[in-house]
Amino acid sequence: MRDKVRSYNGYLRFRVHSEGGSRNFPEQILQTYPLVSLQGNWQLVLEYYPPAIASDGRYEVKLHEDYWRLKNKPKKVTREMMMIALQNIQHILIRATHAADATTASLHDVTMDIAAEGSPVSSRVALGVEQCFCPKSYSGTSCQNPNIGFYRWYKQNHIQSTIIIDLVGESRPCRCNGRSEACDSETGVCKNCRDNTMGPHCEVCATGYYGDPSQGPCKPCACPSREQNFAETCQADRFAEYICHCRVGYTGDKCDRCDFGYYGRPAEPGGSCQPCNCDPFGSVHEGCDADGRCTCKPGITGRDCSQCAPRHVTSEAGCISCEDGCVNILLDEVEDMISSVTSIDVDGYIPAPWPSIRQIQNVTKLLRTQLTRYHSNVDGSQEMVINFDLDYYARDQLRRAEALEISARETYPPTAKIKSDAQFVLDLLRNVHDQLEETIAYLKNYAIGETPSISVGGALMEAEKILKEIQMRNFTQFDEDAEVELSKSRRLLDRVMKMVQKMPVLGALKDLVSEIRDKLNELRDRVKTSTGKVDEAAILNLDNRERLNRVKNFSLEIKNREQMLQRQNFNATRMTKGAEENLKLSIANYDDLIRMLVDLRNSSNFLEDFHVMLRKLNNEYRETYVKRAHDHAMELMRDAIRLQSLFNKTRDVADGPLRAAQAYQRIVDALLSAREAARNASHAAETAYTVAYPGDPENSLVRRASLSFDKSGGLRTKGEGLRATVGQQAVDLENQKEALKGTSSDLVKTDERLIALNAILDSQITSGISSDIHRSLERIATAHGNVQNTFDRVTSIHGNLTIIRERALELNRIDTSLLNEVRDTITRGESTTMKGVRLSSNLQKTVARIENRFTDLSDRIEALKRKIKQTRQYASSIRVSLTTNSSGICTRKYKPALQPSTTTNIVLSYAIQDRTVKNALLLYLGSHNSSDFMAVEMFNRKIEFIWDAGGGTKRIVHPLRLLTNDQQVTDDTKWYHISISRIGNIGQLTVLPANLPPGEEADSTPVSGASPAGFSKMDLLPTDTLWIGGAPPRAQNVMKAKKFAGCLHTVFIDGENIGLWNFTESEGCGACNEGEKLVLKQTNEIAVGFNGKGYFKGTNRIRRPKQYYSTVLAFKTLDEDALLFLAVNEAKNQYFSISLDDGHVVFTVQFDRQTRLIMKSGKKHNNNEMIQIQAIVQNKAMGGARMGRLVVGDQDQLGTVKGGPDLDLSYVPYYFGGVDPEFDRNRWGSELVLRSLLGCMGRLSVLDEGKNPLTDGQFYGIENTCAEKPLNEVGFLGQGFVELPSHVLKRESNFGFTFQTMESDALLMLSTFVGQPLEPGEVHPPDFYSVSLVEGHLDIQLNGGTGIERIMSAEKFNDGQLHSISVIKENRRVTLKVDDREVNSTRLDRGGQVLYGPNTGGLYFGGVPQGLDIVTMVGSSSPLKGCIRDVIVNNKVLPFNQPIQFQNVYIGRCADVPATAMQGMEGDMKVIDSCMPPTQHTVEYRALKFGDKLDSHVMIPLDRNTFKKDFNISFEFRTYYPNGLFFLASHTRKKQTQTLLAQLKNGRVTVTMKRRKKESEIVSGPGLNTGRWRKVIIRKAKKRLWLTVDNQLIKKVKAPRKFNVGQELFLGSVPSNVARPEDVQITETLRGCLRNLNINEEAFEIPSNRRADRIVGVGQCFASVQPGSYFPGDAYAVYSNNFNVGALLELRLEFRTWELNGIILSVADPSGAALSLEMVNGAVVLSVNMGVGHSFSARVSLKNKFSLCDNKWHTVKANYVKDSLTLRVDKHREAYGFNGSSNEKGTPTDAPLFVGGLPESALLGTLATRENFKGCIRNIVMNSERRDWTDMFQLQNVLLNACPVL
Repeated sequence: MRDKVRSYNGYLRFRVHSEGGSRNFPEQILQTYPLVSLQGNWQLVLEYYPPAIASDGRYEVKLHEDYWRLKNKPKKVTREMMMIALQNIQHILIRATHAADATTASLHDVTMDIAAEGSPVSSRVALGVEQCFCPKSYSGTSCQNPNIGFYRWYKQNHIQSTIIIDLVGESRPCRCNGRSEACDSETGVCKNCRDNTMGPHCEVCATGYYGDPSQGPCKPCACPSREQNFAETCQADRFAEYICHCRVGYTGDKCDRCDFGYYGRPAEPGGSCQPCNCDPFGSVHEGCDADGRCTCKPGITGRDCSQCAPRHVTSEAGCISCEDGCVNILLDEVEDMISSVTSIDVDGYIPAPWPSIRQIQNVTKLLRTQLTRYHSNVDGSQEMVINFDLDYYARDQLRRAEALEISARETYPPTAKIKSDAQFVLDLLRNVHDQLEETIAYLKNYAIGETPSISVGGALMEAEKILKEIQMRNFTQFDEDAEVELSKSRRLLDRVMKMVQKMPVLGALKDLVSEIRDKLNELRDRVKTSTGKVDEAAILNLDNRERLNRVKNFSLEIKNREQMLQRQNFNATRMTKGAEENLKLSIANYDDLIRMLVDLRNSSNFLEDFHVMLRKLNNEYRETYVKRAHDHAMELMRDAIRLQSLFNKTRDVADGPLRAAQAYQRIVDALLSAREAARNASHAAETAYTVAYPGDPENSLVRRASLSFDKSGGLRTKGEGLRATVGQQAVDLENQKEALKGTSSDLVKTDERLIALNAILDSQITSGISSDIHRSLERIATAHGNVQNTFDRVTSIHGNLTIIRERALELNRIDTSLLNEVRDTITRGESTTMKGVRLSSNLQKTVARIENRFTDLSDRIEALKRKIKQTRQYASSIRVSLTTNSSGICTRKYKPALQPSTTTNIVLSYAIQDRTVKNALLLYLGSHNSSDFMAVEMFNRKIEFIWDAGGGTKRIVHPLRLLTNDQQVTDDTKWYHISISRIGNIGQLTVLPANLPPGEEADSTPVSGASPAGFSKMDLLPTDTLWIGGAPPRAQNVMKAKKFAGCLHTVFIDGENIGLWNFTESEGCGACNEGEKLVLKQTNEIAVGFNGKGYFKGTNRIRRPKQYYSTVLAFKTLDEDALLFLAVNEAKNQYFSISLDDGHVVFTVQFDRQTRLIMKSGKKHNNNEMIQIQAIVQNKAMGGARMGRLVVGDQDQLGTVKGGPDLDLSYVPYYFGGVDPEFDRNRWGSELVLRSLLGCMGRLSVLDEGKNPLTDGQFYGIENTCAEKPLNEVGFLGQGFVELPSHVLKRESNFGFTFQTMESDALLMLSTFVGQPLEPGEVHPPDFYSVSLVEGHLDIQLNGGTGIERIMSAEKFNDGQLHSISVIKENRRVTLKVDDREVNSTRLDRGGQVLYGPNTGGLYFGGVPQGLDIVTMVGSSSPLKGCIRDVIVNNKVLPFNQPIQFQNVYIGRCADVPATAMQGMEGDMKVIDSCMPPTQHTVEYRALKFGDKLDSHVMIPLDRNTFKKDFNISFEFRTYYPNGLFFLASHTRKKQTQTLLAQLKNGRVTVTMKRRKKESEIVSGPGLNTGRWRKVIIRKAKKRLWLTVDNQLIKKVKAPRKFNVGQELFLGSVPSNVARPEDVQITETLRGCLRNLNINEEAFEIPSNRRADRIVGVGQCFASVQPGSYFPGDAYAVYSNNFNVGALLELRLEFRTWELNGIILSVADPSGAALSLEMVNGAVVLSVNMGVGHSFSARVSLKNKFSLCDNKWHTVKANYVKDSLTLRVDKHREAYGFNGSSNEKGTPTDAPLFVGGLPESALLGTLATRENFKGCIRNIVMNSERRDWTDMFQLQNVLLNACPVL
């Protein structure tokens, strides 16, 4: 806005408007947020607070110092401050709303007064605006601006000046060296320089001129001429006139030629140079010829090389060929598919493919022309042969032969040299041929014994398929055509041979000429090669020039950003202080709100008491007044009925006119005339009633009836007058006709869209087949939607016509002719409508057929992609070794998947077989757009590592001297492993022999070095090239070695194998023997490693289903979700699966879609420790049930399932650790966990048969070792975290990492003591340091105990790209670098130079656990969606292999994070088209469920001696409740009671043994009621009693030797009719499960046929449960028997279901008052009836109605206040309901509140359905009261806290 001094004392006017706001902020909050904030001249921030809130949102703010305040300062605003702020306004911020709950806000009608010169007598005078007489150097009304010829000059650091006038600056004369009188008033840059000069001060010669203006005038450059000057400047030279410095794009001594990368003819008049603009990916280089044509790479065309040739596809590196020998056949099949698609018959609605037919017709014409020309040529040839004059041509050929002989003698010497060169090339080709034959032989034997990854049987089967495909092809027609042409060719050949035989010399000369021509062509090719190298040199020179320019630009940009960051840092500091003050004020306001909430609750209680009192008064009022009024009303009703019967005659007389009026009223929608007729009839009835009521009924009715008869006649006359209004009906019909025309146009548009769709298919189906098909399907879906809309509209019109027809029939009495016309019109409309319906139906069928065709094509393409992926995986297992060819040459280029990173790991296996070799260039990896590179070379038999991360080159040398291997490189002791690790700017090099002789040990100490600090990121991209045995020309001066030597076997970069065969370019190179394999020391030699992308696939060879199926395996991993084992029978929808789900081992067997056995381990096992699993399922049902067993470590559990067919897994494939690309993920992905394992597996067994992944099937991504590899990356999904041990940041320290996200606010890293265990009396230190994203900006906070210091970035980094962050601490100075660029810095206080961190944990990434209070430590506490990798603290990498804890993350798997996670997880969700289907829940074997019914217990009869002396009793329990009885045995004799009691009290197992007055008791530790199975062992031996829980001895106490507790053992509870021992305290009924009861080593199966067990209220126990009560569909709970909703109800609960409908809760009073919460067709509906007919509701409906029946937990929050409702489900938009009756009483009810369903006798109330809820409900909170299920008034078939997990 700049200078607004003339607005002083004027007004700033505006209007603000907000919606959805009903609650204003408290006054104390509004007093901290000004209505207007004005910032001027950087330092001055003025604030305006209005005296009151304007109801209409209009404000007038006076720009005068008396109305404004200084921000955060008590100092009064002076006129000087106001004027200086107005002189340079930078921001005006306006608060848009004053409501706390506003949803939208907007700003309107913003104006500002500005004084302007006007009439001297104007009534509007700008008071306060001064008009000063200024000195020569100033101008403006207040002399605030420099005058012409002057500029504004500022003091250094004027922004921090305490003298505010310094903010305006001073006026100083322009410094233009006398060559200009004007300059920019703010910058001082001179304008309109004279004398051919330019520059900020007119100090240099202008473009196209040379010289020194201070020494003399500037002279024009003639480059190439003065009229056509292309020079920036030129320079005088004593040998020439001058030297031209050309503009960009020009070169030459006189700028008369175009530079490289430009084209044109500048030397010609009017000529110039234009940029070539060659496509960087498609062109060989940036240059072009004089006409602008670029040199394209193979497969690319176009002037600028931007178009791909056929059979080529685009990539990041340009166009690449699709043809690799395998894909050709696939592409041919795809083209066949395309041709079949384009030949679809669309039944006439899609036009014929005329463009394709025309193209075929044109091609046919061309071919016919060529064929005619061919036949004419053949005929001419035959005539030539017949008329051939041999003698003439023989003499002519002899003459030519003699001339050729002379020419041959002259060309013989160079020809001889060419022959020798050709012989050399021939020998070279023979060597290559021999090597190829060896390679072919090797590949033929490749699958025999040595390479188990490729199946010979599979290859033969594939070959048979190809052979059959070839045999199916019909070549008959081609064979016949070939035979015809062959016969003609033979006849012609015979004639020619006869002539040639007569002239043998001529044939020899032809051969000689042909040979010479071939050698000349070869010479031409070599010249082209040399020219290409010259072009490459030109490209390199151009690159160097561009890099120099970029360095200069970067330097200027760094200086500018440094100044900008200084200004931003100043503003950020002030804003931080303001935020702290606002936070303190917010805390105070929050305390006030808490107190106000308490007062509100007290007032609510008072209102409820007052409501009770009014209710009592209402009862008295009902008896006194209402009952009497009701009786009187009933009496009046009886009189009215009697009078109505007396009025029947009059009503019969008026029946005809009334029906006519009513019919007309229905047709014309209450026209005035009909309304008047009805009003008259009503008036007549009222008159009759009035007359009949007071007097004699008989006399009055007769008299009034005659009058009514006369009036009825008038009504009939009026009914006849209705004919005049029938014209309106005709207008309505015309409107319907127009609607039909609109429908017809819609149908035409639909047809046109289908035609356009067909054209799109014809033109675009050949390019990008998959994406085009998807786009076509989308267009088809749109067309289908249009057709459907048209059909709906036609149906609606048809319904309207039917209604009109019915109404018209009612007017049949009025005018038959008119109605006949109406009937004809309706009939025509119906006919047209039905035609439209039929057309729409046909279009729907056509669209459906096209959709089916495209769906089938899409499926085939997906299958093709899977096959290609699997082929590539097979190819990746190929291993070759690399060496030089016979000429000692080997250079290869590769394109690995590279990315920017702060760490790099390179591993090489290398050997030397030539004693003379001392130096070798092994590897070079560099960036094509920066100076970053890494290289490995051998110099003087020592390995050296060289790298440059942007700050300079560093070289480290390993002292080990490499020894020479034999010629066949078979000596494993002389193979070497070269391991390189780069961490930031630190590099480490290790060289070890692969195998040493016994007794020798190698020195594994690495050699390390550091490149310049501050440069840690290696900017490598997927387009960069890896060189083996070579380097680009720009790196040659850095390398000591120039070429490759030796034998290279393997190359790994960041854990990824680089296949040496998979090169992009190769020169020379040969093969050597396969290298050794590194022997690593490991704890588990038989385990193999899975890299997170692989699998092992085998096949069951059993011929028939087995009696049982079993699998054994051992694994270790950090994956939370991964596949361990899977066998699938797709034909029968059966599978046998072992997987990880949230770290738990899940064993699932599906017998059919409705029958599944599911078992889940109680503990998580993704702790990176080896654990063994055994899973067995019984195939044959016994007693209608099948049993399964899952053993995980020392945990053994059984499960059963009923129903279903037998499991058949014969001849089906099985998978370990993942599935192959051919597996149908679309079909099974929603049911099974298919993510590949990242970890180790071993001891694999299927059906008791051991399996080796490396020899017993196909595999990919598997290594033969289980070595511990560092996992340096973590993927986050927005709800997880990882915790590592923290580190101390000392005086000289650093930390950093690389991250990638699109979240604007997220927590990246936090080190804190909060949440760490404390000793008694210990306090957490305040130290912490954190990194967050706040609105995309990096926010670093540090606290060393003296206060928080903060660093923020000005740039945003939430762009989805990888960014490297580095925080460097040098004493008190802390610097933030992002992508090796310094962003900002700060200084710590003297007392906080060291930042401490707990070494037991406390270093969090991506988020923190729930309940951790970190608000004051981070800029944002929102969990991260994205990736973090390469964490470095104090120059050490922190791997994630051993985390303290983690949750909902992908450790080592950034690539597995969905791409839409960077954009929000919603985009990656699969569309749900049905509810999650219910499956049969797995029942825990030998487990009993207690507590669902009253007196739930089991009584077991015992032998008298069972507990008499020594005994041993063990069992397992599972519960979520803190209290419950396990068992009780008690006996009383002679008033002496002996008791044995085991129970759960406050989450502790308590065992009590009492005999007479002696009592022994053992109590375990707390926290055993977590829902996990716990094993309890109680053992008594002699006088000792032991208690063991989960295999840990709790305690051992003294006990009596003998014991008599009777012959009854009660489990779960003691029935009410059994006397309880009085001297012990027994807790409540057990609400949970018991299993595996063993007494004295005998398993007690319940019930038992051998015992008379008594079982009451005991059910089956689900195998896997979670908190929440289960409602199977016939259950309900009564929350309270006399629940009163009243005027306020707050409700919160969670539910999980697989149904669209169901009652969640309901209360209905007989008076009509009711409230309900239910699911109706997938929506959650809250309804209220206030009892006076005022029913209203709030409804939450999602876009997909199946979103809430997905068998996942959903949270419902509902509030009812008087006459309003609010409803929220999860985080979806809140729904509202309003009644508007202003009822203060609310909804009075005195009825049962049902949860989950209703009994048959209950009232329906406001419910829309009577279906009971099926699923689980938990955490019910009403009016801030949480009530447990055990405290409910009644439970019916509810399974408490036993929500089954599917």
